[in-house]
Amino acid sequence: MSPPPRNIAIIGAGIGGLLLARILQLQNVSFTVYESDVDAFLRASFGGSLDLKYQTGQRAMYAAGLHAEFLKLARTEGEQSRLLDKTGKIYRDITETGASFYNPEIDRGQLRTLILDSLTPGTVQWGHKAAAVRKDADSGKYTIYFASGVTAENVDIVVGADGAWSQVRPLIWDAKPIYSGITFLETKIDMSKNAHLSAFVGKGTLVALSDGKALMAQLNSTHAILYSALCVPEDWAKTSSVAQAETTAEKLALMPEEFGDWHEELRELIRVGENPTMRPIYALPSDSLPRTKTDNIVLLGDAAHVLSPFGGDGANLAMADAADLAKVLASGQPLERYEKLMRERGNASGRGAARMLEVFFGENAAVVMTRFFDLPWSTAFFLKIRLYFNSLFW
Repeated sequence: MSPPPRNIAIIGAGIGGLLLARILQLQNVSFTVYESDVDAFLRASFGGSLDLKYQTGQRAMYAAGLHAEFLKLARTEGEQSRLLDKTGKIYRDITETGASFYNPEIDRGQLRTLILDSLTPGTVQWGHKAAAVRKDADSGKYTIYFASGVTAENVDIVVGADGAWSQVRPLIWDAKPIYSGITFLETKIDMSKNAHLSAFVGKGTLVALSDGKALMAQLNSTHAILYSALCVPEDWAKTSSVAQAETTAEKLALMPEEFGDWHEELRELIRVGENPTMRPIYALPSDSLPRTKTDNIVLLGDAAHVLSPFGGDGANLAMADAADLAKVLASGQPLERYEKLMRERGNASGRGAARMLEVFFGENAAVVMTRFFDLPWSTAFFLKIRLYFNSLFW
């Protein structure tokens, strides 16, 4: 084995990049995190909630020495999961009890802040958007050029943790995320102002499926997030009447028309929303994750495997990637060892996410999902399902 690299540049301060930094910090490995956001507060409350799976996300939190702190913030109490069709007919209404301990839930912003606060001050260089990476032929080291004109020189290893539209990925892989055919309109719902909808949403996750459309509400610690999902062309997010509406009120008045014959309370979930944001859903081809062709450049999380959010694995995969990569870097093992683990995990999750997308937006989706859950082995699986709809958005 080789000694640990002396200068690692982590591009991206999402959950995966920060967790890698935390574990390397515990191992006294030298690194710097570079993030395009101007500060830590820009996305402090961004995103929905996550269930951390024991074998991926929680394992990584143990490696980071943060599992106990995570449990202080996590929700381990019983949580409700409801499946409906457009008429409001309930196909499944299950409250998770004991199983929730194994996959505790936490708001994404809380998790990111927990990891960030565990790092030595100054570890993250904010306002550093990577523009180019160049390798010196003589020394074998890298120089990173940032949009601001600043450079980072003499870098031994470059880690691309910069999300779905990674600036690092093209250095080792020419694949680009492909539009899935699905676009979300994401809104927040202040449940304190809409108490009449609380019983309808329930105490966890509500999913309504019909006609190749979906409404998915996810209760967080302070509010609910609604994802109104449509099978539409890629340019719908820019050219539709909803997209071109000038005000929030206009957007929220037009969007329910896309769900014209749906149950009134489902349509009302759209109307009472705030901060509408278009989310076209993309994914990288499964079963084709990269092998390093450029020495000492490596990817993790969405930079390596952009999944549609219907598999519920995005953040958990990024965290598992971080733990495995940190172990390889700290011990001086070849990067190929990490990449083998990452590829196997990412390819399997990519296939699962693609299958779930087909079910969600297929014919008689609520009925098909119910039959799936009626399989003898599937009840426990249903209890563990969470739709990590923000997986793509760090």
